[in-house]
Amino acid sequence: MMNKKIIFPIITLFAILLIWQLLVYFSIINSLFLPAPLTIAKSLIKNTDYFLGSIGITIKHILIGYFIGIGLAIPLGLVFGWKKNIELTFSPIFLVISTIPVVTFLPIFILWFGLNEIPIYLCSIIAAFFPAFLNTFHGVKKIDKSFIEVAENFKIKSINKRIIFPASLPYISNGLRQAIQITFLVTPPAEMIMGDIGLGGFIWKSADLFKLELVILGMVTLGIIGFSLFKIYDFIEKKYLLKWMNVRKDAEN
Repeated sequence: MMNKKIIFPIITLFAILLIWQLLVYFSIINSLFLPAPLTIAKSLIKNTDYFLGSIGITIKHILIGYFIGIGLAIPLGLVFGWKKNIELTFSPIFLVISTIPVVTFLPIFILWFGLNEIPIYLCSIIAAFFPAFLNTFHGVKKIDKSFIEVAENFKIKSINKRIIFPASLPYISNGLRQAIQITFLVTPPAEMIMGDIGLGGFIWKSADLFKLELVILGMVTLGIIGFSLFKIYDFIEKKYLLKWMNVRKDAEN
């Protein structure tokens, strides 16, 4: 028997699409403002290659930016949180930069690197970096100092690996989740500004051509991609990160 968590959303989605189709069919809603699902499906068939190519480009931008961003953020967050002198010297600068909307960096990147994919990647990297960095940093600052003192008294080697990183993991995990959201929210608008690149460019170009059905298709696709990314992260967190966090809690107890 099919799981209720699967069948109920399918029934709800089917009902929404059916009602939507009927409202347009009977002219209760003007198709110029909201194309019917069947119209969107026909447009998808006609533009399959361009559409799929745009999806691949956007996913590439998000994933590369995300992994580079968190790859830089976590080590730096651990260092900034642990080394007081580094924190005092550089953290105010990082905190100020973190408050600047990421897309506003795009004009500078365009002037530096031109109209290509580099500015989009850089915006994606920044978007992923700061949530992961700030959460990691605060995670280190929240560590009970007695853990560090005990480790130092017993002359335990690799305090970063054995104490600081595991104790900060709940915060790091939260930062990784936030980084997905911010990177996802920043990348398509950056693609729109850059022009005909990725799903953002697909949506923007479709709007220029007054093809509302393709605009809606792009928007819905972005929603599906975002939902999928969070589900993938939930799986990874549950299978790996939560087990590690539970092991750490058991060791503390």
